[in-house]
Amino acid sequence: MTADTVRPRVMLGIVDEAGAPLKGDPFIGAFVSLGSLLRRYLPRLEGRQLVVALSVPCRDYAAALIGAGWMLSGPTPKLDRPIDVFRRADRQTYLRAVTDKKVVTGIFSSLDETRTPPRVITGGKNRTVDWYKAVAVLSDACDSIEGDVPEPGFLATLTGAATTWLERITAPAQDLALVGTSKWLREDLAARIGNATGGGAVAMPLANYLLPITDKAATWATAIIPSARLGEGKIPPHRTAVILDGYGAIKYLNDITVPIVVCIIDRSIADESSAELVVQARVSNSRPVSIKENLRWQPPIGVEALAFTVAL
Repeated sequence: MTADTVRPRVMLGIVDEAGAPLKGDPFIGAFVSLGSLLRRYLPRLEGRQLVVALSVPCRDYAAALIGAGWMLSGPTPKLDRPIDVFRRADRQTYLRAVTDKKVVTGIFSSLDETRTPPRVITGGKNRTVDWYKAVAVLSDACDSIEGDVPEPGFLATLTGAATTWLERITAPAQDLALVGTSKWLREDLAARIGNATGGGAVAMPLANYLLPITDKAATWATAIIPSARLGEGKIPPHRTAVILDGYGAIKYLNDITVPIVVCIIDRSIADESSAELVVQARVSNSRPVSIKENLRWQPPIGVEALAFTVAL
C-alpha cells in the first residue's frame, strides 16, 4: 500500500453549537462503538439481564453516544412497496410515509389509482404515490404531522446506516429508553457529531440517530424518561435497552427488567451512592462478563467499566 492510498484514521468530534469547530476525542467513538457491541451481544443473554456500569469523569454525552451506536446498529426494517401498503390501508390505518425530503405521519384517507400516476391522501397530504420511497403502518393513533427527513450525516455513513436511511426513518426501532434528567439528556441530543479529522458530511445532531419521542415529531423512537417516573413503572413496552444516567435513575436498577441496562456513574459528583448500588447488584447472584473478552470493548482513558448478568 502506497502513502497515497493510506486513509487517515477517523476521529469523531462533537460540538454544542452548529457551525463551531468539532472537538475530537477518543471517548466519542468508543461510546458509539459500545452501543453497537451491546446490540450484538443481545442474542447471547439467554434470558438473563446484562448490566454494564460505566464510571466516567463527566456524564456529558455518554448516554446519547451509546444510544446512537445502539440505534445505528439495528437491523434494517423490511418494508413492503409503498403502493402495496396504501392498497391495504383503510380509514382507521395510521401510516408514516417518507419521501426523499419529508416525513408524513397520520391517518390514511384515500388512494386513487384511476389517475396517472396514482394519488394518495395520507397524513392530510395529497401527493402522487411515486413521491413516497418508504411507508410503514403505525400501531397507535397519532396526529397528522409533516416534518423534514433527519439527515444521516457522517456518523450514519461511517456505520453503513446511510444506505438504508429512509427505511430506518420510516420504521425506527422503538427499543431504547434514556432515563435521567430530561433537560440534560435533550441538551446532549442537540449536540452535533461528525468527523473531527476533516472532510465527510456536515455534523448532525445526535437526535437524528436516536429520534427522541416528542409531541411534534413526525418520526420517533427513543423514550426520554425523567428519573422520578421510574418509581411509577414508566418504562414503555418493548424496550430492549435502558440507559440510566446518574444516581436518580440508577437507584431503580433492581426494578428494571429489560435485557440490557447501562448505568452512567458521574465521578464529577462527590457521591458514591450510584457505585454502591451497582456493587450491591453485582454481588447478588450475578455472573461476571468481561468487558474486553466478552463484549470486545476497550474503555477509553479515564473510564472504568464493569459488566455482569443477573436473572430476569
